[in-house]
Amino acid sequence: MADKKEYRSSIRSEKLIRNAFIELLQNKTLDKITVTNIADTAGLNRGTFYAHYTDIDMLIQSIEDEIVQNLCDLLSDVEYSNLLADPLPMFLKISEYLEQNQELIKALMSSRTTNPFINQLPDLIAQQLASSENVDKEENSVSFEERCRFYAGGAGSLYMAWLRGTVSGSLEEVAYKLSEIIKQQMV
Repeated sequence: MADKKEYRSSIRSEKLIRNAFIELLQNKTLDKITVTNIADTAGLNRGTFYAHYTDIDMLIQSIEDEIVQNLCDLLSDVEYSNLLADPLPMFLKISEYLEQNQELIKALMSSRTTNPFINQLPDLIAQQLASSENVDKEENSVSFEERCRFYAGGAGSLYMAWLRGTVSGSLEEVAYKLSEIIKQQMV
């Protein structure tokens, strides 16, 4: 019984640390955030932070890994058989996830000088498009894969531009636009 209680406490502490970090990111630049800031904001001591993470970079990597895993899980539910003919369900799922997590994602994007996790989004989209079963992949397969990567790169770029505020409209509208572009060009 004690193990279960400790596990719940550990999960709670991690959540408090992550939420405190996200809150701090919205008001400070990454280089101004310290472990003490995070612990104080979370209402925990520094030792609790270090029990979960070796440093702030490990915390960031953990959050980014979780986001990528969530996107992978989300995209694994997409129906592959007709994806190129109708990529809208995939783009709506991505848009919904980005909408629900936009504060976190925007904060991470603005705080990182290295390749942010969002750069992995085109790879996830390309993998999904290349998985479509209704395409003759044997004929000119290099061209097919290149087209998948090209459109996935454009989709990732459009999502990042929306998150940066340089593309107007809703994420749902972005999903519809992306779907139309791919339906017109890929099939």
